[in-house]
Amino acid sequence: MRAVGKFDELSYEYLNRQFETIFHSSSDGIWVCDGNGVVININKASETLNGIRAEDVVGHSIKNLVARKVFDQSVTTRVLATGKRQTVMQHIPKTGKDLLSTGTPSLTEDGRIALIVVNERDMTELNTLRQEFEESQQVREKYRQELSDISLLELERNDIVAESSAMRRILQMALKLSHIGASNILVLGESGTGKGLLARLIHKNSSRVTHPLVEINCAALPENLLEAELFGYEKGAFTGADEKGKIGLFELAQGGTLFLDEIGDMPLPLQAKLLKYLDNKEIRRVGGTRSIKIECATIAATNKDLQGLVAEKTFRKDLYYRLNSFILQIPPLRDRREDIAGLTRFYLSEANRTYKCAKTISPKAMRSLQEYRFPGNVRELRNILENAVVMSNDDQINEFILASVSDMPQDDLRQRSAAIPAGEQSLADKLQAYEKELLAEARKRCRTTREVARRLGISQPSVVRKFKQYKIR
Repeated sequence: MRAVGKFDELSYEYLNRQFETIFHSSSDGIWVCDGNGVVININKASETLNGIRAEDVVGHSIKNLVARKVFDQSVTTRVLATGKRQTVMQHIPKTGKDLLSTGTPSLTEDGRIALIVVNERDMTELNTLRQEFEESQQVREKYRQELSDISLLELERNDIVAESSAMRRILQMALKLSHIGASNILVLGESGTGKGLLARLIHKNSSRVTHPLVEINCAALPENLLEAELFGYEKGAFTGADEKGKIGLFELAQGGTLFLDEIGDMPLPLQAKLLKYLDNKEIRRVGGTRSIKIECATIAATNKDLQGLVAEKTFRKDLYYRLNSFILQIPPLRDRREDIAGLTRFYLSEANRTYKCAKTISPKAMRSLQEYRFPGNVRELRNILENAVVMSNDDQINEFILASVSDMPQDDLRQRSAAIPAGEQSLADKLQAYEKELLAEARKRCRTTREVARRLGISQPSVVRKFKQYKIR
């Protein structure tokens, strides 16, 4: 019996020593409290984490320690209140540490709390790392914004003016897309908003800048010629074809960017061929049998409602979704009036340099421009200023500007001119005189009516009709 008793005693001492070793070697703090929240024991890690000695807390109530502000709150009190495992974040004023404390109750058979074991883990370093990460993110965002601002300043040096927040966002998005080498970009916006300028900006700031940017207006050519221009043709492909054949714009854009302007006017058969290229990056010349691998970025632009065209079945739905991986919607000039003053100064300076003038504009005329709705957008503003510099006889272009931006319909002008006494020139007469002068001057400088239309920001049929009206040949 004595041997058995000695064996039991040795086993108890061994187990106790084992428990003590594990208890004090843990890097996490461990507290053991009784069912009333009185501290029974704490390990060495807890002494270090809390800046206390075991003899100063053992036998004391947790509530008393909270009152003495040893820590700001206790998980033990929560376990006593709920009877369930609880977790809290504790701040230890003495050591400045943040501890993640989890209290786990040990229950008797009748459900009463016998013991509470609290595990403390030092979260200070993790919290410091998190704070440093957040601070680095803030610094990164600050630098990103500064770089973005620098980029926008660079844009202004490259003939792009953007004061409005809406336009700045578009330009920042365009720069981001150019830097990541994005393709299948769809640029939307009314006629004259600068879709071509944005496409050139994207190409210029991309890694493809050393390769060509090839542009084509899909509305400018009939279907058969447009197909030949885009995809090229083999010799003898059709009547009148070059005997040597011809490479297309896709091949010319190899490694660079192909800009498809007015994509909404592309004929349906060509849309299918374009979709096939976007899917497999291969083209086939007109009359050819060999597939040619092409690697180039594509940017498409239109002033039309492509979703509406899809609904009308005049534009392929699959092509629409293939083209619009990234969409840039340029707002009309009337929705970003903050840009008008800067654009006016820029284009006025440009026209003065071109025509060797030093014309100026008054604040009143500038306000008139800012109040005007600009149906022709930036293109119309540029044409107005260029024509004002050329046609105005004074050092200031105010009178021409005020006449040009009148929103009054022509019918109203005619009605009001009838009420003006004979011998006095009405505003309608002045506008018609200016219009005739502008058309005549453009006719001298341009070779075709299409060129005149582009220069004045109006349609080619309107040019033909006005030439006939004013008998300009």
